[in-house]
Amino acid sequence: MQDAQVIERIQTKYRSLEPEMDERLCRQWAAAEARDVGWGGITAVAQATGLSRTTITAGLRELTLPEQERVIEARRVRRPGGGRKPVTETDPGLLAALEALIEPQ
Repeated sequence: MQDAQVIERIQTKYRSLEPEMDERLCRQWAAAEARDVGWGGITAVAQATGLSRTTITAGLRELTLPEQERVIEARRVRRPGGGRKPVTETDPGLLAALEALIEPQ
């Protein structure tokens, strides 16, 4: 188990940066912190931030990408196809039902 001071230091940094970070930057920052801590770093960062170990591991993979790929990936926050599908795509009849509600009789 990591020293409580290490976890507290990571937690303090995370709290100060969290409002400014998007998902990708948060993942990569957490991965950089975990790498800096060394052995047990992923667990320490997960405990300090509440991020999952798989999120931090994904950040580590992203940090090992060649620079060209990282520049291309930096333009996107999520991978293609990530995120929630539009409700009209998951429920095709919804738009017609909503329009029927607002159309005058």
